[in-house]
Amino acid sequence: MTQVTMLSASQISHLLDMPAVIDAVADAYKEKANHPATLWPMVYEQLGGEADMDIRSGVLASKHVFGNKLLAWFGENAKRGLPELNGLVNLYNSDTGEPSPLPNHGAAVRFTQGDASAPG
Repeated sequence: MTQVTMLSASQISHLLDMPAVIDAVADAYKEKANHPATLWPMVYEQLGGEADMDIRSGVLASKHVFGNKLLAWFGENAKRGLPELNGLVNLYNSDTGEPSPLPNHGAAVRFTQGDASAPG
């Protein structure tokens, strides 16, 4: 069985640097615009009150990877001292189907949104 690694926000922060992340995100948007990247239909569900979840997925053929991001938003969590947004990113090798490292979504969002201080 394939070993799966979960990376914490702290680990991601130490492994990635902002200029490299900005370049990678820019490349992904360019590939989407030029069609080698494909986004699959989003799944969205209102969970009642101030809560919802969505699943976004796609394939980046040039990088031999596909995956999904599950996000859960709970608007009342700030009152509880908890993050409003939680989620996981699942990445897979598109040649073998084996999982790739799984980043903690809070840290990934901070980097992909270009704001290392954003709440996770």
